[in-house]
Formats: sequence, structure tokens, C-alpha cells
Amino acid sequence: MASKRFIRETKVYVAAVLLIFTQATAAQAVPDFTGVWTATSPRGGGGEPMPALTARAQADLATFDPLTDPVIRCVPPGFPRSGSIIYPLQIVQTDTLILFLYETFGMIRRIYMDGRTMPDYWPPSLMGFSVGRFEGDELVIETTNHAPGVLVSRGVFQYGDVSVVERYRLVDEGRGLAGDVYITAPETFEGTWLRQYTWELDPDGMIFESICDPEDSRFIGTE
Repeated sequence: MASKRFIRETKVYVAAVLLIFTQATAAQAVPDFTGVWTATSPRGGGGEPMPALTARAQADLATFDPLTDPVIRCVPPGFPRSGSIIYPLQIVQTDTLILFLYETFGMIRRIYMDGRTMPDYWPPSLMGFSVGRFEGDELVIETTNHAPGVLVSRGVFQYGDVSVVERYRLVDEGRGLAGDVYITAPETFEGTWLRQYTWELDPDGMIFESICDPEDSRFIGTE
């Protein structure tokens, strides 16, 4: 009896050790997106064509004046418009928070990885509120609570109802980054817009300071 009990307890112990080892291995298997990434895909296109515009968006597009674009006044373009920027992106990754640091306008996105939900008091913002999770080797980010603004530089607006799902994965043995960005904005588009981007890791890359001064705008003095 003692021998059988010993065998049974040994099996339980081994199973517990294997479970701990498996969990530790799974935790270590989380991909690391840390680094400075430079764009390798055209930012004017990529992915599915833009969905048909709603009547409201068409009307705003028809009357859009580029000189009224907030970026002329050094207002950051926000997200998801920031996805079209060709300048470097730095990703800083921790267990509970991932930061996207954009060289342009010094923009920062905070992606919460600790399972939190957006507080009721959180105001709409240019970058929205982002939460993330890992699904296998993909980083999945969901962003909501955007402030209304220009969605596409040529005059397509979003009206505060936009939501975005991003799926990022490492490619080329970790030297490349690929992202699928699904943009849903019912007041702007008749359907979901898929944008696809790629980046290349720059091991020695750095993010430079970016200062916007409206007095230096090339549009000053334009009739």
C-alpha cells in the first residue's frame, strides 16, 4: 500500500511540476516587439480599398480645405491616422504595458496589457483607449473612445465612433513586423477598412525629437 501511495503522490508531483514548466514556457514564448521599426510598405495604400463613404462623410470631403487640417496648427494627427506616417516607430514592451512611440509629433500610444477596462470617466482623445492581448504569436490591440477628427489627410473625417482592431506579428525571423489594421467607423464608412503595414527592425535606430512650430509652416502667407 505504501508503495502504491508513493507512486500516486509521485505522479501528482510530476504533473504539478510539468504544469508549472508548461506555464513558464508559455510565458517565455510571448513574442518581443521591442525595438525601433522603420516603414517598408507604402503608406498611401496597402490593404483593401477604402470602403464607400456615407453621405455625411462625402459632404465633408467635398468641402474640405487642407489649410484647415489641424496638423497645420501642430495638432497631432492621432490614431489611426498615425498609421500612415512613414517616420520611425519605437515599441517598448513590458508585461503590463506596451508603448508605441512615434517620432512625428512625439506621439505616444499606451496599450494596457493587464486586462483592465476603460474607466467611465476617461475622456475621448486623439489616440483613444487601447487594450491588448496575445493570441499565439500575434499582438492584438483594440482601440476605442476616439475624439472626432480627420481620419485620412485628404479630408475623410471620423466622428468619434471609430473603433480599431490591430493584429501584429513578427516576420523574417524577428527582423520584420507586419500589421493588419481593421478600421470600423459607421458614420464614415459603409464597411470595415483593412489597412496593412510592414516595418523593418533597425537594431541601431533611435527616435529623434520632433518639434512642430506653426510659424514655420510652409502654408504661412498662402492666399
